[in-house]
Amino acid sequence: MTNFKTEQESFWAGQFGDEYSERNNGESLINGNINLFSDIFKDIKDAQSLIEFGANIGLNLVAIRKIAPHINMSAVEINSHAAESLQKLGNIKVFNDSILNFKPDY
Repeated sequence: MTNFKTEQESFWAGQFGDEYSERNNGESLINGNINLFSDIFKDIKDAQSLIEFGANIGLNLVAIRKIAPHINMSAVEINSHAAESLQKLGNIKVFNDSILNFKPDY
C-alpha cells in the first residue's frame, strides 16, 4: 500500500510505525488497559461487536478480550507489521488499510 493521501498515513505505515509497535508492547500496558476498559465496559452490557481504528498490535483488543470475550472484534491498521501481529492474535477481523480508505464489508 503506497498511495496515501496524507503524510501522516505514510508516517504510520512506515518505519516510525514499525518502531512504535516495538516500543509499545508488553503485559504492563495490557494490564493498564484492562483497568481502563473494565471501567468503561461496566456500563456497556449488550455490546456484540467493536472495531478499533489504528489498532497497532492490538493491546486494547487483548485487554477487552479478557473483559468481554464474547465480543466480535475488528481492527483497521495501516502498518503492515502491526497488522500481521493483529492477525496472530486470532479471532479479530483485520483490515490492513488506512482509515481514510476503509469501507466495512459487513
